[in-house]
Amino acid sequence: MHILTLHEDTNANITLFKDTQILFSVAEERLSRVKYKGGFPVKSLNMALDKHGLSLKDIRLIICGNKYHFLPRILWDKFPSYEHSFLGTAQKISVYYQHALFKNKFLRKSVESFNKFMLKNKLNKPVALTDHHTAHAYSAYLTSGFDKAVTITTDNFGDGLSCAVFTCENGICRLLYGSSALYSPGQFYGEIAQTLGFHPLLAGKMTGLAGYGDPQAAYDLMKGLFALSKDKKDFKLPALIWKFPGQGIYRKLRKYKKEDIAAAAQRLFEEVMLDYVVETVKNTGVSSLALAGGVFGNVRLNQKISELKEIKEVFIHPGMSDQGISLGVGLKYLAENLGLKPFKLKDVYWGAEYSSEEIKEALKKERVNYEYVENIESAAAKLLSAGKTVARFNGRMEYGPRALGNRSILYQTTDPKVNDWLNKKLNRAEFMPFAPVTLEEYAEKCYKNTEKVKHNMKFMTISIYCTEWMKSISPAVVHVDGTARPQIINEDDNQSYYNILKEYHRITGIPSLINTSFNMHEEPIVSSPDDAIRAFRAAKLDYLAIGNYLISQ
Repeated sequence: MHILTLHEDTNANITLFKDTQILFSVAEERLSRVKYKGGFPVKSLNMALDKHGLSLKDIRLIICGNKYHFLPRILWDKFPSYEHSFLGTAQKISVYYQHALFKNKFLRKSVESFNKFMLKNKLNKPVALTDHHTAHAYSAYLTSGFDKAVTITTDNFGDGLSCAVFTCENGICRLLYGSSALYSPGQFYGEIAQTLGFHPLLAGKMTGLAGYGDPQAAYDLMKGLFALSKDKKDFKLPALIWKFPGQGIYRKLRKYKKEDIAAAAQRLFEEVMLDYVVETVKNTGVSSLALAGGVFGNVRLNQKISELKEIKEVFIHPGMSDQGISLGVGLKYLAENLGLKPFKLKDVYWGAEYSSEEIKEALKKERVNYEYVENIESAAAKLLSAGKTVARFNGRMEYGPRALGNRSILYQTTDPKVNDWLNKKLNRAEFMPFAPVTLEEYAEKCYKNTEKVKHNMKFMTISIYCTEWMKSISPAVVHVDGTARPQIINEDDNQSYYNILKEYHRITGIPSLINTSFNMHEEPIVSSPDDAIRAFRAAKLDYLAIGNYLISQ
């Protein structure tokens, strides 16, 4: 039985299942080459079917996320960036519409019926719908491995809600309570990011900038923008309708340094969200926590949550952003209809893979000089130990926002100035240092207090304090606050990737490498061999290991 699940809003994506197996999952941005591409995921749908020799006739059931988001289904071309200005008119209309959904059951039912009609006509098949935050909840809970958990989902908004709490047991999630889109943690963080000049969908950059600032400088002013309600089950923000860029508090913030504004926002954000989490655990009596939604792309917040004494264990879903909606939609169906129970996620290599012949064809077409290398892992390790940058394109593409080795740029961790010169090559303006990939057998030697978070460290979803040894041998991947955002790997996770790091460690005695995403600034991570060759040339990196082929500039 094949099931196809879709997400058609910002960051559109699809997932294909066969029975309870995840066959394929990809975000439309990777194939369209347009960051956060929204609308109907045509390219993703076609690739999923083509790669598995299927047509829509072979699909038993189609399920879509977002019961009530009808605008992307009928007006996307006219509103290509309607939710990208967090203080703009279009965003205000969207948020107040979402609030109306939250308050009005009749409106929800009417829009759901309209959506089903639209999708049935588009796909020529009956279509089921799952709401946004329920999809997030199932994506986190069912991949956590926890039998019983409380799941918190938080983002800007989705189907009327900005935050939701679910109690989860025996594979089923039940909504306990939620917050209206009008009172959104994601809205607060996006507003500050926009004030600092970041695209709101790239608000995570503010987390890195915050490490360089004084959180106290603008803190008293910042407190007027975000707080917890008295019962600690909701949030408080000033009325969105009266907020405008560069006015009110936002004008007053201009007198502070950007890094101090970021630091104050991060501090307040952490304080409010941590109080919310503690209250949630107290209300439910459950100390196993599963998290999803764009807010939990904030790795510093995730670290602080994991350090709470009230939390026994925590799992952040790797596709925490809306890239995880289609997966969650399918997992919900499988749990409710086929009895799927929570499982511990092993890896997320669910995208396209290219054969050696397809890679060779691309190399010929692009007229590059290449050589076939039988032991490409050993060759890459030797180049890395000699101080060369090596881009890696191999195997199936990763699901979610992080590059986890198969579409990555690798470099040694010993050069503390790498953040400057490599980011310039990639046209990036980053404040966080590059993240490390570390041999799992050396995790305890490199990082502190890994017990609660080791599963998360496989997917780069959390920051963690580094040991003094790690700071001394790998300064390029340690942030100013002494943390890193690591990926740890073992042989079972990804043998080829592991072999590169294992050989590099044998040569140098260092068990970590820089792993940064293989893409130019404001481009999606590379998907195809053609993408890889273009990005390699544009960045003027030293080498590209693509399949078993090695290319130099």
